[in-house]
Amino acid sequence: MSSATIVCARCTLANYGTDRFCAGCGLPMGGVQPDAGAAAEALGPYEAPEPADPDVERTIHAFVERSGFEIAPAPRGWQATVPLRLDRRQAVYLGPAGVDAEGRALVAFVSVCGPVNDRDCRILLKLNARMTDGCFAIRVLRGEEYFVFVENLPVAFCALIDSQKLLRRIADLADGLEDRLSRGRDLY
Repeated sequence: MSSATIVCARCTLANYGTDRFCAGCGLPMGGVQPDAGAAAEALGPYEAPEPADPDVERTIHAFVERSGFEIAPAPRGWQATVPLRLDRRQAVYLGPAGVDAEGRALVAFVSVCGPVNDRDCRILLKLNARMTDGCFAIRVLRGEEYFVFVENLPVAFCALIDSQKLLRRIADLADGLEDRLSRGRDLY
């Protein structure tokens, strides 16, 4: 008599069909399969800036072009693909993020790290406690929760910031968590 096994979505370890959690990494069985295409939805809907605000789309496009990284249009913004160590790559999505409490137009920088599970939420909160810029968060992409790295800045700052340095920092942080969550896979 053979027993049914379920392969873990994160570490690919075969587990018994009756197991509630993966014996290798603790992911709840039946958890989300990583969906690399879900990252395209990283930029969500936003509150439109006032008509008097600068041309947000043009400023964001100029910022991402200045970085020198491979760029492509993405839903609601742009995707910059940042090359990293060990032939890894990380996509950072840039787009309008509405306005802040002072009415300044914002640009969102979002990079997807991997599917959410309860065990890794503690890791995420501990990492946030050490952040000085940006934060790790949870976003719903294609109906499933994903860990993401998010940073929002006033659009006016885009002309003052080194775009390559900022995008590389965001990509490094997001890829570090992705590497840990996916046991070395490079999906986003």
